[in-house]
Amino acid sequence: MDIESNLYTPLIRTFQEPSSSSAASVCMKIISFILGIACIAIGTIYLNSCTKQYLIPIYLIVAGSSAIFFLLISLVPCPPDEESDHFHRRKIGRVCERLESLFSVIWFVTGSVWIYSIYKPNYTDKASADFCNETLYLFAFWTTTAIYIILALMLLVGFCACVLGGTLWIGRRDG
Repeated sequence: MDIESNLYTPLIRTFQEPSSSSAASVCMKIISFILGIACIAIGTIYLNSCTKQYLIPIYLIVAGSSAIFFLLISLVPCPPDEESDHFHRRKIGRVCERLESLFSVIWFVTGSVWIYSIYKPNYTDKASADFCNETLYLFAFWTTTAIYIILALMLLVGFCACVLGGTLWIGRRDG
């Protein structure tokens, strides 16, 4: 092997290793399930409690329902019976994952527009056209904001891992 291929091999290996442990995966699934139930509950309880943007409770109900639905689908085992059947299942699974991701991103952006466009609604006067229930709005606002913060942190950590991870790994291997 030449020296140039040795520089790139460790970085490729780090991408092929699993990104999280099974315990972390289980914790994330439990948190997603609880958050999905909370979204459905808050959206249902306050369904007609936001005259300024009546779609916020619907956003929460659909977001929570789809999160739980996609979570349950991810738990269904698909054992391979034969090679061709396994190939088709894997292909269908990838298409479903991409559709799920596309739907989730579009719905999240749409909900963000609905939530952030009415900041700061009237919490007190129920007869006002600017009224939105405080619990409903603040729950939707802070869960959406928390997801943006988590996404930003994930991007930052991923960027740092790509930039620093490869050089640290190469340095350990040479040292």
